[in-house]
This record gives sequence, structure tokens and C-alpha cells, in this order.
Amino acid sequence: MPVFCIHRLTLLRLPLLILTLLLTLIPAHPGRTQGDFSLRFYGAGRDGADRVVIPLDAPPRPVDVGDDFTIEFWLKALPGENAAAPCIPGGDNWINGNIVIDRDVYFAGDYGDYGISLAGGRVAFGVNNGAEGTTLCGRAEVTDGRWHHLAVTRSAIDGALAIFVDGRLDASSDGPTGDVSYRDGRTTQYPADPFLVIGAEKHDAGPEYPSFRGWIDEVRISRVVRYREPFTPPTAPFPPDPDTVALYHFDEGTGATVYDTSGAPGGPSNGFLRVGGSPPGPAWSNETPWRMPAELTTATISPPAPIAPLPTPQPSPDSVAATETSTPDLAATPLPTASVPPGASMIPTSLHEAPTVAPVSPSPVAPPPASSDPPFWLPGIAAAGLLLAVAGLVLMLRRRKE
Repeated sequence: MPVFCIHRLTLLRLPLLILTLLLTLIPAHPGRTQGDFSLRFYGAGRDGADRVVIPLDAPPRPVDVGDDFTIEFWLKALPGENAAAPCIPGGDNWINGNIVIDRDVYFAGDYGDYGISLAGGRVAFGVNNGAEGTTLCGRAEVTDGRWHHLAVTRSAIDGALAIFVDGRLDASSDGPTGDVSYRDGRTTQYPADPFLVIGAEKHDAGPEYPSFRGWIDEVRISRVVRYREPFTPPTAPFPPDPDTVALYHFDEGTGATVYDTSGAPGGPSNGFLRVGGSPPGPAWSNETPWRMPAELTTATISPPAPIAPLPTPQPSPDSVAATETSTPDLAATPLPTASVPPGASMIPTSLHEAPTVAPVSPSPVAPPPASSDPPFWLPGIAAAGLLLAVAGLVLMLRRRKE
């Protein structure tokens, strides 16, 4: 009798144990795996919003590359949503495109800076070593509503620059040599300086420098020149390796932090969403390069048509009037306001000179979009079946006892 009671109690508890086990095996996002999220930007990069900000300094982070480097990512942009004028080679002209990645600093001198934008629907990549700047203009149309793998490379010893689109060499030229990193401990009166910004012009210097509108996924920054010849674009998320200094899969799907998964010494170089605008961006999205229809994968994209030679370089535009709002601080508290140096004018004398600064209030983080996956009903049916079977077994044992 005591033995049977013990067995009966065990059987009665068994359904609860099985149900608990099943619940622990069901993922938080049913049916999702790595590579199922990206970030959607809406081109509303004003007042420190619609962007990802990544600290470079205090303490120094490994994401702050400045010698040899490769920056690569997947990008999708719809036709007509990035309306910046065509790229003009030379100088800091990349800043006039719809800005995708901005590691600019105000004022000339110091170590230098770089940035990536879309100008006339094509990639513009610029580097400045503090004394001179060069903008390299791509030739392949990338704002066609398809996912494209983009990579830019830079060599410090000879200044060589290159743009690759879907594994094909799109443009190359010489550029400034030397270190273009953000100097550790650099003093600045402009709060956005010590950040790498994704999706917007970091200083909010005015409508002359528009923000990016579209999707970005799988950003990898490396401390080497990874590509010198055409290559096959990746077909899965990047794994970390010793040359990767920052790796953002954008697979969090919720919250305001994007995690650096590179494992680089001195890291991680985590980033933070600054959400705002209408509609509020950046927003988590189910659109990813890994969910492309087969007919739109890079393996089946037709080679681009022959492209005319690049236009003759033209001088940079004259000085422009601009107003600036600072990038939000990483804390959730009200953000500091940068002061304007004595005697500073609201009309800067160059693209590196800062105008006046206004305070910014942090924007709330937009909730992730509702999942479009089918209902996760099969485990529920399995659990119900197990419960019925166990209940029947218990009833049968009770009848035998009677």
C-alpha cells in the first residue's frame, strides 16, 4: 500500500513535470533563429534620434579602428527613399549623401575620421587623416529594394580605398595615409564626437546632411583589409575571429542595446538605439538578408551593366549654414548640452566647424514589431496529448486497486 501511494504520487506529478520541460524548450520568439532581425531606419535622424550610437572612448573601445580596416554590412533601401545628389569624388563630399555610418569629428586636424553614405543611390566612402580628405564614389545602384552586401576597405600605409558591392569591386582609389582613429582621451566640446553612429549624421548639422532610410543588418568591423579581389558574399551571420573588433548581428529584437559579439580584447563595443521621429526609428524588423526569396539572393543577382567612368573631381561646396543638436548621452537621464566656444559663429567656415548646440530629450524606445511567424501550436497539442495519456494511466491503476 505505501509503495503504491508513492507510485501514484509520482504519476500525478509527472504531467506537471513534462509540461514544465516543454515550456522551457519553447523559444522566447517561436520559430526564430540567429539572423531573424535587422534594424529599420526611417531617415528621421534629427535631434539625436533614429540612429545607433557606439562609444569610442572613455574607456577606449576596440571598435575605434584607424589603420587598416574593413567595414561591411547588409543594406536594403527602397527606390526613391534616399534622394541625396550623386557623389562628387574628393574632399569630404561623402557627408552630403544619405549617411549610413558616420565617424566624423568637428574641426580639421587631430587623427582623422571617415564615413559611408548613399549618394545618387550609390555608395560613397570618405576618409580624412586630419590634413586631407578623399571621397571614393561607387558605381553600382544599391537602392533597388534588394538586400546588398557592402564592404569598404582602407589601407593605412598607402591610403588605398575600395568599395565592394555583393562581392564585386565597385570602385577603388588612393586616399590619405596614416592613423584616422579617434584619439584616446581627445578633448571636445561636441558631445557626438566620441561616437560611431549608424543611420544618421552624428552632429545633426542640418538638412544638407540627410540620414539613411532603409534596413541595415550584420555589421562587422575588422582591423585588416579583408578583401582585395572579388569574393563570394556571406550566406550566414559572421562568426567572430581574431581580426574582428566589432560584430553586430542586430538579433536582439527588443530593447535599446545592440551587443558586440566579436569577443575582441578590450570590448565589448556595445551600441545603443536612440529612437525618435515619425514613425519612430530605428525599429526592430523581420526583414533580413537570410530571408530573401531565392530569386533575390546574391547568388542569382545579375552582374551590373558596364558603367561609365567616374566624373572629373570637382571642388567641395562652399561653407554652409547649419544648426546642431547633440547626440544623446548613454544614460537615461536628461542629456548634457554642449557649449559654444566664445566668439563662435552660427555660420561655420567649414564642414568640420560646429554651429550652436541645443539640448536634446531622450526618446522612448519603440516596441518591437509583432511577429509574423505562424502560431506555435504543435507543442501545445503534444503536451495536451501527454496529459491525457498520463491521466488515463492513473485512472486505470486506481480501478485495478479497487
